[in-house]
Amino acid sequence: MSATPTQLPAPRPVLRLAPLLALLACLALWACSEGPAPREQAFRIGFTAALTSDSQPVRPDGALLAAEQVNAEGGLKVAGRRLPVRLIIRDNRNRLEETLVAVRELITRDQVSAVVGPFVSRQAIPAGALAQSSGVVLVSPSSSNPETTRGKPFVFRVAFVDPVQGKALARFAREDLGAQRAAVLFDATDEYCKGVAEYFRQAFTAQGGEIVAFEAYLTGDADFASRLARIKAARCQVLLLPNFAPDLIRQLHLARKMGVAKDILGTDCWDYPDNLHEPAAQGAYFSTNFVLDRDVPETRTFVQAFSKRFARPPAMDDALSYDAMQLLFRAAQQAGAVQPQALRTALANLGHHQGVSGIMRFNGTGDPERSVVIVRIQDGRPAFQKEIQPDD
Repeated sequence: MSATPTQLPAPRPVLRLAPLLALLACLALWACSEGPAPREQAFRIGFTAALTSDSQPVRPDGALLAAEQVNAEGGLKVAGRRLPVRLIIRDNRNRLEETLVAVRELITRDQVSAVVGPFVSRQAIPAGALAQSSGVVLVSPSSSNPETTRGKPFVFRVAFVDPVQGKALARFAREDLGAQRAAVLFDATDEYCKGVAEYFRQAFTAQGGEIVAFEAYLTGDADFASRLARIKAARCQVLLLPNFAPDLIRQLHLARKMGVAKDILGTDCWDYPDNLHEPAAQGAYFSTNFVLDRDVPETRTFVQAFSKRFARPPAMDDALSYDAMQLLFRAAQQAGAVQPQALRTALANLGHHQGVSGIMRFNGTGDPERSVVIVRIQDGRPAFQKEIQPDD
């Protein structure tokens, strides 16, 4: 594991095409000029995430547990031999430039066969482009924007995609909450926030509802009160906030104080312990990929092992990281090799897979078919409400 640097502020960057293309070009040249490090016979997997961040940091614990369990059995059995799993961890500090550098170093210096991460779409989209151009598999545990995998056969995800998430939230708002009028407040400079907002709007209106307010703001804009006042004046019944902390926390406080809507909806980016314990979040609903009390053997076994190893219950990102590793393990065993091309082909044709976060089906692309779970925050915990299948 790489040394953890001093924590620095981590504002969410805006994706601008020209600087990004220039940076990718520089990284490609750097990759050609730097020789690889010597490596032993092992299944080498990279992991990159915002380990240090003042906004929803990610821990590598789920991936670590998966690697430790396999190594405790003598390694992963591939084509009749046992290969130790070497997990190489790099902190991207929630910054786009450092994400691309981390992925490049994992590929060229550490010679990994696959990368797990990054987790958020604004980083996973360009990181996926770099992995694709390098011919190395990248599996994002939680990036849900369609652009993450589009046109990139070496890039996969574990989570549901935003169109599925937006449709599920709209259906829940219409059918279960009985909402006819909805509003959305979203960060227009974040690919994830903007995408979910738009997919929700499309699905809600297609199901006969009315979007009475669709309020955008830019990263760093703290004037939420005026926007929420306009939303309240539009008399919405449900408010969707598909945004990250710390913006999310301030929006929840104001929305509750102002009495903007009867019900508040969130997305899978809410699924962090600090958000769940926020007083203003209690009673709100959000969509997620994982619930602790899913009554299947794989989930029960994972929750017990994780809680024992790390003295805390697993969060969504822990479960999705664990599932990402298990997908790579199964692909390697199915292919009989750990080379990136073999892994890519096996992953794309993996078919049905029972993960700890749920059932996934890979049918030739990097996007799994999987269900969306709706939960309600009660006493700082997500309480299961409904599971919506993608073909419902």
